Amino acid sequence: MTLTRAFEKLRDAGVIVPLAPRPLPHPIPPHFRSHEHCLYHQIPGHDTEHCSALHHAIQDLIDSGLVDLARPSVTTNPLPTHSTHAVPPPPGLQ
Repeated sequence: MTLTRAFEKLRDAGVIVPLAPRPLPHPIPPHFRSHEHCLYHQIPGHDTEHCSALHHAIQDLIDSGLVDLARPSVTTNPLPTHSTHAVPPPPGLQ
């Protein structure tokens, strides 16, 4: 799962909230990426996928037990049933 998707799921579940936007640095540093935007910080400068603060915030949630990373179980979350309907071959291939 991408960091962006993890943030969106945790935000929608009310487990994490975006930070209050801060003013942009002045002067703008040469490595500043104005075309990238972080959903967690709500400002440009880097993208969500490369946000180390978000990565650490999610890791803290995992470490504190607020986020469960249990794998799905085939017993409790079975796969969808598969159809046994056979499709006949196209005409001319019989």
